[in-house]
Amino acid sequence: MKSALPGFCASLLFFLMISGPAFAHHGVQGYDHSKKLTLKGTVSEFAWTNPHAQIYLDAKDDSGKMVHWGLELNSPGNLVRIGWGHSSLKPGDTVEATFFADQKGKHLGICVDIVKADGTKLHSNQGCGNNPAQNN
Repeated sequence: MKSALPGFCASLLFFLMISGPAFAHHGVQGYDHSKKLTLKGTVSEFAWTNPHAQIYLDAKDDSGKMVHWGLELNSPGNLVRIGWGHSSLKPGDTVEATFFADQKGKHLGICVDIVKADGTKLHSNQGCGNNPAQNN
């Protein structure tokens, strides 16, 4: 009678290989959810792409040095439902962005609230947690 162990190991390896991308996605644990940062800066790029739209923002740090930030938004389909559009932001727009920053000090953020120069407010609930009060 042959052992079932080699077949089981092969099956387990196969399922681990195909499930890897699912575990890699939606990684919001790398952000410091205990406080939000707010920066005033200039949009350098607004990428309206799946799976998540992105805002690239240039803002000065405390020493006056220009820093390039990458801010993750929700998917375009979800953003449309909460008032965003592909032309909501354009390069050169001055904005105030509030977000949870990366825990390791990289210039990245998630759960973005944007206030445009004209006072228009936009929110992305990507990475805001499961508390409905935080998602408004």
